[in-house]
Amino acid sequence: MRKKKLTSIQVSTETRDRLYRLKFRKTYDEFLWELCELFERSQEE
Repeated sequence: MRKKKLTSIQVSTETRDRLYRLKFRKTYDEFLWELCELFERSQEE
């Protein structure tokens, strides 16, 4: 199995807790990737 290259991103405990309360079933990486995609699409319009 190929390992992903990972980094650490610092977020406040408040942000982390807020993300946790959303109870999404994704990793933070997946969530942030989708957020970036949405932002990029919004900039194209």
